Amino acid sequence: MSSSDRITITSLSVHLANGLGPSAFSLTPPPPCPILLSLNINLRPGSVHATSEGDSMSGLGVNYSAVSKAIYALASDPKKTWSEPWTLLRDVAAVPLELDDVESVDVKLESPRALLQALSAVYEVRIDKSRNEEGRKATIKDMKVACIIGLHPHERKEKQRLESDVTVQGCDWGEWSHKGFADEVYEFVSDSSYGTIESLNHELGRHLCRSHYLSPTSSLEITIRKPSAIPFATPGITIHRTALDYPSLLTSTSAEAGPSSATTSPTTTEAERVFIAVGSNIGDRVGHISRAIKLLGEGGCAFVSSSRLYESEPMYVENQDRFVNGVMEVKTSLQPMDVLRLLKRTEKAVGRTKTFTNGPRVIDLDLIFYGSELVRIGSREDQEDEDGVKWLECPHASLGEREFVLRPLADIAPDLKHPALGRTIRNMLESLPKSDPPALQPIIPFTHPARPIRLSIPATPHIMAIFNATPDSFSDGDPSRTDAAYAVQACKGLVDSPFPPAILDIGGMSTRPKSEPCTEEEELARVVPLIRAIRGSSEPRLATIPISIDTYRPLVARAAVEAGANCINDVRGGREDGMLEIMAELDVPVVLMHSRGDSTSMTTAELQDYTSFGGVVKGVQAELAETVEKALKAGVKKWNIILDPGLGFAKSHEDNLRLLKHLPEIIIPGSKLEGYPILVGGSRKGFVGKVIGREVASERGFGDAALNSWCMASEVVDILRVHEPREAGEVVRMGLAIRDLKED
Repeated sequence: MSSSDRITITSLSVHLANGLGPSAFSLTPPPPCPILLSLNINLRPGSVHATSEGDSMSGLGVNYSAVSKAIYALASDPKKTWSEPWTLLRDVAAVPLELDDVESVDVKLESPRALLQALSAVYEVRIDKSRNEEGRKATIKDMKVACIIGLHPHERKEKQRLESDVTVQGCDWGEWSHKGFADEVYEFVSDSSYGTIESLNHELGRHLCRSHYLSPTSSLEITIRKPSAIPFATPGITIHRTALDYPSLLTSTSAEAGPSSATTSPTTTEAERVFIAVGSNIGDRVGHISRAIKLLGEGGCAFVSSSRLYESEPMYVENQDRFVNGVMEVKTSLQPMDVLRLLKRTEKAVGRTKTFTNGPRVIDLDLIFYGSELVRIGSREDQEDEDGVKWLECPHASLGEREFVLRPLADIAPDLKHPALGRTIRNMLESLPKSDPPALQPIIPFTHPARPIRLSIPATPHIMAIFNATPDSFSDGDPSRTDAAYAVQACKGLVDSPFPPAILDIGGMSTRPKSEPCTEEEELARVVPLIRAIRGSSEPRLATIPISIDTYRPLVARAAVEAGANCINDVRGGREDGMLEIMAELDVPVVLMHSRGDSTSMTTAELQDYTSFGGVVKGVQAELAETVEKALKAGVKKWNIILDPGLGFAKSHEDNLRLLKHLPEIIIPGSKLEGYPILVGGSRKGFVGKVIGREVASERGFGDAALNSWCMASEVVDILRVHEPREAGEVVRMGLAIRDLKED
């Protein structure tokens, strides 16, 4: 129990000639060290009262001047060496404790040059007459760190400076290093991107409670200040935490964990459910991701499913290309550190080299979930192995603030629970601040030489221009269209426009109702030379436009992609034997169209009957969902799938109109088809001609314009497949001008 009387000595400046213990920066010998010493000298009851009666120096039981001089002489003695701060504090406290009137001493040592990123390292302890110690604690004082912090859109683009104080009590001080601990604080905060300092403070506490410097009984006091938050003051949040405040840390700790491990690596040999974040912003971004996934499969991580792919602006260094990000689920029997090593080796194999922090990267692979466990192995201070691996924390402490991971993860595992936070991925995503326009935009992942197409929310249709290299298509069949030289010029004419199409769809076989299919050899002869000629064109716009091959035949699809096509547009939705497997192997975007039967049977009453589903809209939705499920099971990635309701294919006249009227219901939120891009191909079809009274297909342009306007207004159609791309582009441009008009 301390007395009510005390003497204080504050900020006694001393120069330690031989430093204080080993140099934190590995300097030999340790350099001289300036320190500040402060003491609360707790007196026995009545000491000050007795001294005050004489009102002279002779009656002083404790002479603070003499004590200060004695401490200064002790600490500045060039012959003295202290191996660590606590030894010095004990020796300093011993000076006043020799006096009869002193019961105990609270002594504090502040080392203002101990750290590069903080004002000082501080050590404090109380020592009593019997030399018993109480309340050892160490503080990293006034650390300044820049990070993304804040809920406002402008705060998500630029780092702000925070100030923090972190005090630790109850450590295994034999393992303690103020530099090592300060580095942990600095790295966590600088890598974070929380919306509030409350969340950052709490999660920093969680992170530090896993530090090998702390034990389950250690306590933390953390203060974080945000000087830029308000103009005329500096607000801050102070919290007190122990491991008991984070129950998941206690349940995930193993008695067998090594000294630098707060949680253990699972030891099961059964396949674990693992989630890996993928990203790239150099060169053929989608191609790099695709190659990485193949290498991971060869290394023991079997592909299970994928999210959509998204584009986002770089957060810190803005003078670089946009990132493509996604998440994949794999099954693996590899242990967590072995998965991490595989990721590092794969990055190197794909071509990643070290650049500057937050700089561009060919490929970025991150282990974000390993099973349902919280995994932490090793520490930041461990030595890297030959693969560049030294420690693992999974899930990453900043996962909850990273939309570029949470959004794609929510595509495939919205109900997955964070093992420490107890919150679902969907809930964590919904808690993020909203931005307008959205921070992440889904893409159709076309690969080199084409580039991905960015999709907007709400949807604004991209134009897919049709070129039928056939003599017998329903609207533009002509024998000359099978000649490669003629076809290239015709395609060039489609692309050279004030409203150029985003995609070129090439077909070599008519699928109009009651048509007879050509042979596979004929189809190959029509499309493969044309695709090669387009890719070899000297016109950059033509040579790099995404090309879709309109076919339901697996061998034609393979040959077309090998010739340079970027997409497979299948009117049968992968129903041909081997087509889904080819789609998965080629790893390109695919259009899965709803249809029944073939060109000779699609007009029968039986195939146009959807009464068992309650109507055509629910029928198309249900059958497309079955098609998607089969495609995913075959290994087609979610980010490659585009849906087409199949206007004109096994639909009555009214069915086609009803599908158009209810397009949003096909991908309604909560359904199995939510989030998939929609392609609509109604151009020049018979139901359009019937409505406007035009029997000649090429004369249905105004009907097509109305159909395209309706699709634009629906805000769910991402691609319009059309014969007249310029006119369709004008329709979309006009609709966009009306929809996006800013009101006063």
